[in-house]
Amino acid sequence: MAKFKTHYDNLNVSRNAPASVIKAAYKALCQKYHPDKFSGGHDEAVRIMKTINAAYAVLSDTGKRAEHDQWIDRQEREHATSEAHRIMEIITKNYVAPSATVKNESPAAYRITINKFWNKICDGGKKLRFISSRLSKKINGFFWLAAAACIVFAAIMLYMPDLKTTSVAPVNQDVAKILRKAELLVKQGRTAKALPLYLQLAEQGNVDAQFHAGLIYANGQGVTKDDKLAAGWLDKAAKQGHREAQTKLGFMYATGKGVEQNYSSAIYWCYKAAEQGDVIAQYNLGLMYAKGQGVAKDNNIAASWYSKAAAQGDARAQYYLADMYAKGEGVAKDDEQAVVLYRKAAEQGSAEAIAALKQLEDK
Repeated sequence: MAKFKTHYDNLNVSRNAPASVIKAAYKALCQKYHPDKFSGGHDEAVRIMKTINAAYAVLSDTGKRAEHDQWIDRQEREHATSEAHRIMEIITKNYVAPSATVKNESPAAYRITINKFWNKICDGGKKLRFISSRLSKKINGFFWLAAAACIVFAAIMLYMPDLKTTSVAPVNQDVAKILRKAELLVKQGRTAKALPLYLQLAEQGNVDAQFHAGLIYANGQGVTKDDKLAAGWLDKAAKQGHREAQTKLGFMYATGKGVEQNYSSAIYWCYKAAEQGDVIAQYNLGLMYAKGQGVAKDNNIAASWYSKAAAQGDARAQYYLADMYAKGEGVAKDDEQAVVLYRKAAEQGSAEAIAALKQLEDK
């Protein structure tokens, strides 16, 4: 189900709720969030009451409620279609066509052997024809079926060497040693020498090598910058669960680097990485929810992701979360918490946080 808020959500009622239930829910919320009673502050109460009143104005009107229901249905259909396209895209990218089996021509010796074998069968059949003529048709059919089976069996036995596949023994390589060597070359600034080592392992499916190869192409370290190649290798690593590759790939989809800009894909990969605790992905998710990029704008969710990144010490997340506390967006207005977060960001050199603190001090 898509994450978008409806007027039913704002009143905490179901879509099939009768008018009496909607009215009762509205009254209860009005009492809870009345500006004179709400403990979260007057401004926050006013903001919430605006949302509640707008929701009730729609749901208490039969015509407006019907239009709202139609809007919800469209949103759900669009989400379902988008999700289906995304899944099909992933399936298509992951699909590997089986290699075609080359059918070899039967060698001359094989054809000669089969012909001789067939001739013998036919000769035997002629000799026994007078016997088979006296037997029932079922027995006669069985005889020729058995003869055909013998031919198939002989063909299999004679052609068995060609059916056997030669297994390729895996190359005996010390993967860890190669990765260490490549890492050392990068530290020495010899990235062009490290790239072939990473590519060697990346082509064998090594996830760390795929990530580093993508990173080298994305940053143009010692090689010509190539966002398409970067996205290709990062995509392979991301699909294997590499957290940093997922974050980087999400960023590339958000900015349209190496891939067609697609905020839905950006959200998808950022979620994957953020769930693994990646602080950059958590910050990016907060940013996209705050701006409504690829998702419906939702300050509550934005604040949640900013909070996770801020707890890990991300200065940008600390600043934006502080701003939300100062304005009461997505969280209850709290000037003290805003100051705490502004200060943490300012201590890390955030010019925006320093300016915000100065502005608060001048008030």
